[in-house]
Amino acid sequence: MDQQSETGVSGEASARDGGVRVAVDTGGTFTDIAVSRPDGTVFVWKVSSSPASPDDAVIAGVLEALGELGESPTQIERFVHGTTVATNALITRTGGRVGLVTTAGFRDLLAIGYQSRPHLYDPNSRRPAALVPAELTWEVGERLAADGSELRAIDEAAVRALAAEIEAADVDVVVVSLLNAYVDNSHEHQVADVLRELSVAPSVIAATDVSAEMREFERTSTAVLNGYVQPKVGSYLERLENRLVELQVPARLWVMQSNGGLISGRTARDQSVRTLLSGLAGGVIGAARWAGQLGLDQVVSFDIGGTSTDIALIRAGQPDEMTAGEIEGYPLRMPAVDVHTIGAGGGSIAWRDSGGGLRVGPHSAGATPGPICYGRGGEDITVTDAHLLLGRLGESLLGGRLSLDRPPAEARLRTLAADLGLDPDKAADGVLRVITATMARGVRKVSVERGIDIRDCTLMAFGGAGPLHASDLVRELGLRAAVIPPHPGIASAMGMLDAPIRSDFVASVPTNDATATAQIAPVLDELVTRAEGFVAQESGDSGAASVIEKLVDLRYLGQSYELTIAWQSSPEQLRQQFDRAHRERYGFDDPHARLEIVAARCSATIPVPATVEVNQDMAPQVPAPVAKRAVFFDGAWHDTPIYRRTELPTEVTINGPLIAEQLDTTIVVAPDQACRIDEHGFLHITPEDKA
Repeated sequence: MDQQSETGVSGEASARDGGVRVAVDTGGTFTDIAVSRPDGTVFVWKVSSSPASPDDAVIAGVLEALGELGESPTQIERFVHGTTVATNALITRTGGRVGLVTTAGFRDLLAIGYQSRPHLYDPNSRRPAALVPAELTWEVGERLAADGSELRAIDEAAVRALAAEIEAADVDVVVVSLLNAYVDNSHEHQVADVLRELSVAPSVIAATDVSAEMREFERTSTAVLNGYVQPKVGSYLERLENRLVELQVPARLWVMQSNGGLISGRTARDQSVRTLLSGLAGGVIGAARWAGQLGLDQVVSFDIGGTSTDIALIRAGQPDEMTAGEIEGYPLRMPAVDVHTIGAGGGSIAWRDSGGGLRVGPHSAGATPGPICYGRGGEDITVTDAHLLLGRLGESLLGGRLSLDRPPAEARLRTLAADLGLDPDKAADGVLRVITATMARGVRKVSVERGIDIRDCTLMAFGGAGPLHASDLVRELGLRAAVIPPHPGIASAMGMLDAPIRSDFVASVPTNDATATAQIAPVLDELVTRAEGFVAQESGDSGAASVIEKLVDLRYLGQSYELTIAWQSSPEQLRQQFDRAHRERYGFDDPHARLEIVAARCSATIPVPATVEVNQDMAPQVPAPVAKRAVFFDGAWHDTPIYRRTELPTEVTINGPLIAEQLDTTIVVAPDQACRIDEHGFLHITPEDKA
């Protein structure tokens, strides 16, 4: 199933004459391709994904898109890819066979973890099993003190004797993570070098080469995650690069990483853990760029797919970031876009709980069998079915390529409604109200809980289902407005087109006293030197100057969490900046508390050249609707006009209710709301009294 569309969008053009930029985002159902041309237009294309061999869909989609444009692979000047290979390997537990070498006495580090349940009041809650089983964990006799001084030297003969046992275990990757190696990694590298020399496994990883931060559990977990996904990611990217070479693509392969920047294919093969949130980051980076383009100060990025909703906060055109988090229950110590994911999407299933209440999700019908109306064997009412039965969706999706089967969904809704003691209309409306409440909690998580007044925020809604729910979220949360980008269904690929090349560096510090800035400065200078080396190596075809930023992790004495802020050589300015950031994030500051420094950081970014702006043509007036149908709003049916989005005029306010349809999504505007399309093609939904 292929789909295509074309538009002129501000900021989406190629910077050099003659070449094209290509961004490819691989999803579970579709692979999205965006091609940016020198004249400022963007051409988009979708093909069905090939989960068994994702590169097949990537190559097929790119060739089809270029064929439609009359372009050749030899004209690609930039090739960017967002991949879910690492994420899927972890979710499905199909990663590599990983062994762990650690300090004597610490073999149970991963099993013990935090010694706490994920959910305090749920006695059945369990953490996921460690990715390295006990039988694949080995100990070496060595020890460094917390300050890096050597308490027990490495017995190299013992390591060589242990190597035979490790080799016999037939592992794909060996991770070496030794106690306090973040202070001095010489022991860790010594063991890793011996194991590499003896070829005990195809890959041997020193944990400090992946994450050089304190906290042994998180550091080891991050390195193990890297080892677990590396075999699949490495082999996939190697195949893709070889196929691009066969097509004579002159551009390097750039891969979207979790922090919203790009790394080379080579780096992604070595440090595959950086791609665990690759798919999520592209959409957020795109939303951040669009927020800056539209002059929106506080934006909530809102990406809804079939099974989940990904939410992020964007302030002044920059998404919030985190330096630590969890994925699938495993700690991850790696800079990443701060995305909050909830189990709410178009395929979320409606069900009746033991108390007789209506619940929706988190379990999902997924792509197969999918919602009942897709006609693929689904048997449970989903959010998509509710949209169809309330008139929000028409008879088909994807430009008529996917027909929606209404009768079986109606029959199943009657059964659910009877169980709930409701009439079918109210039951379907209840499904949307419940999922809206779930999504609203997710939005509050990244806004209200961070000291942001939600009434000052704009929702940037994308993904295939985002525009269906934007109207409801504006009403539920009292948001200022919702904005729908020109191609919300392929927002991640669009976001990747102009993503910068980026790498992050971190090091421990010789003192935890934040006032001792003279001792911390040399550490930052060393990180800057490493960052400059990265820029020299990776700048490649970017053609733009780099930006290197010095950062530090700070906290009040006794806290177990840190805030990352820009470095200031003045202790007083550093303190003022931290107090202000803490007050903004948590609602208070403590000017009398001692300030601790935990780590030094450096971020190197290589932006792409400025792009040409292309404005959308002005349409003269509101066209006649292509159809009308009954749509359920606020307990009643309304005769609602249906428009094609591409035919709506720019800078003309249209009052709801209305439905705007396009190839990759459907946009709902409620009776008490209005919408307009700006000169760049973004559709704005606002309360009628604010229009």
